[in-house]
Amino acid sequence: MEKEFDNNDGLLIVQNITQRYGRRKVLKDITFTAEPGSCIGIIGVNGGGKSTLLTILAGIHSPRSGSVTFQGKNMLRKSVSRHLAGYLPQDDPLMEELTAEDNLRLWYGGKVSSDLPVLTQLQLTELMNMKVRNMSGGMKRRLAIACSVANGQPLLILDEPTSSLDLHQKKIIQDYIREYTKNGGIVILSTHDVMEIRLCTHLYYLQDGTTTPVDVEQALNMLQEGIS
Repeated sequence: MEKEFDNNDGLLIVQNITQRYGRRKVLKDITFTAEPGSCIGIIGVNGGGKSTLLTILAGIHSPRSGSVTFQGKNMLRKSVSRHLAGYLPQDDPLMEELTAEDNLRLWYGGKVSSDLPVLTQLQLTELMNMKVRNMSGGMKRRLAIACSVANGQPLLILDEPTSSLDLHQKKIIQDYIREYTKNGGIVILSTHDVMEIRLCTHLYYLQDGTTTPVDVEQALNMLQEGIS
């Protein structure tokens, strides 16, 4: 078990997170911190617990033990986490029969201004009248990210944000991540993408339920060796 951390304002503190499914311990005392402006990358094999960890950080699921605090608040309380954390799962939470604008209205409380910076940053302004079912995978992913930050959350949690997208779509999303952290937000993402790994200020390899800090070159070597 790692040392206790002081709870500073603006700091995300993940402390001793443990989760199990039946007898299987998926996460074992996961502990790390993230400062404003940082991008934390979680890498590892599929089925290794990355998505489980992200859902806990987003307040979707509760751990067996441990704590997550951000800005001094308990992120394991859903009433807190939904206001402080935007979460993008692997499957886009969009209404296929509605337009982009109508999806945004659902998340933004009925009103969406056309000059919202996120719409420009994610190049969505020309898609507002398009139905989701007619969109490409990259368009849907960008729209889902815009929906996830409807409350201006300072923490953005992304589960494989650009998996299976083409280079153009990847770049739009990665540029947004870069801008988000530049403005003082914190991004935590799971990824197998080389460019996303290069965006990260800190990287952790999740294996057998525990995290090991790695640098960019170590992470890239792991990708080449096939951690997917």
